[in-house]
Amino acid sequence: MGSYFSVQYMLASLPTLASYLPVTVFITLISGVLGIFLGMLLAVVRVRKIPVLNLLTRIFISFIRSTPFLVQLFVVYFGVPELLQKLGVDVDALPPMLFILVIFVLHVGAYGAEILRASIQSVAPGEKEAAASLGMTTCQIYRRVILPQAFVLSIPPLLNEIISTLKSTALIFNVGIVDMMRQADLMGGNSQRYLELYVDAAILYGVLIFALTVAGHFTEKHFNVEERARKIQIRSVAVNE
Repeated sequence: MGSYFSVQYMLASLPTLASYLPVTVFITLISGVLGIFLGMLLAVVRVRKIPVLNLLTRIFISFIRSTPFLVQLFVVYFGVPELLQKLGVDVDALPPMLFILVIFVLHVGAYGAEILRASIQSVAPGEKEAAASLGMTTCQIYRRVILPQAFVLSIPPLLNEIISTLKSTALIFNVGIVDMMRQADLMGGNSQRYLELYVDAAILYGVLIFALTVAGHFTEKHFNVEERARKIQIRSVAVNE
């Protein structure tokens, strides 16, 4: 390691590491969108208590929430290809990034399911009854009435989950995917200036998280999340009384 901290080297290395931002952003966006969609489906299964599926969903969520993410990453990245190979699938034709996305989507889906389940249950029963009185089917009630409200209420905790996912992308260098952290490690091995490179990575992650936080703040204001939550709480209290 270098004998002193070099600001010049840190600034010179920043653009190189920044060029790997698309990998981090790609994984975060894809896993965020698909994971929230998966979480919404799982949440409906949990709320509706669909036989068999509800039990499988509870086991899946429990496994994801009770095991370290790095362990899940290793199991999917190394274990799933081996299983597919035994089933006769040509694993070499599949891009490694596919397995990375799978575990991230599953991870976001499991946590998103619990977030959305709580939001669905917070919607006043009167909303469902009113929609049913208009002749809507159960599917239409969830699609047009319950899920839109639940999603809006879930924006703050879902944003936190997306931010957590963004930070978790720093672990993918453990399986050889070249992202910011992997590139920082490779450059550090050549220059022995790990500290400057890790500071660069911290800055870049900080910028991304700040951008997500600002975007989430404007999204909350656009949908009036706090006001909607307050109104739903008032309606729920009125129904309970």
